[in-house]
Amino acid sequence: MNNPVTGHGCQRGFTLLEVLLAVMILGLSITAILYQFQVALRAGSKSREQSVAVMHAREKLEELKIQKEFTESSESGSFDDGYEWETRVTPYSHSEEDEDTYESLKHETFELQAIVTWGNDEREKQVELTTLKTVRKKKWD
Repeated sequence: MNNPVTGHGCQRGFTLLEVLLAVMILGLSITAILYQFQVALRAGSKSREQSVAVMHAREKLEELKIQKEFTESSESGSFDDGYEWETRVTPYSHSEEDEDTYESLKHETFELQAIVTWGNDEREKQVELTTLKTVRKKKWD
């Protein structure tokens, strides 16, 4: 029989090489897992920025859509959270063949644009939303 106190006989345990190999595998695994967390956090941050920008652009479009009268115009400003906005209202151009038809109608169409930008000058990002709005012509009111 082997005496566990004196250590004579067959010993069971890990060699230094096996321990180093296990630590190396564990270290590589933890590094890969932490890298995946970093990638996921970065993607989440970009997604949040994009969502906030779309929300701001929709807000500006809704403000434009509730107006009763439209003229060609452009406005800009910034939100408290660092996003900047610009809105544009332009008459919608129909094809030349249809222009005579649209001229005789009681309504006219405007293109409404909301552009939201954010980020630093080096990598500025932008979201642009566009819609059309039909309103009654002033001469028919």
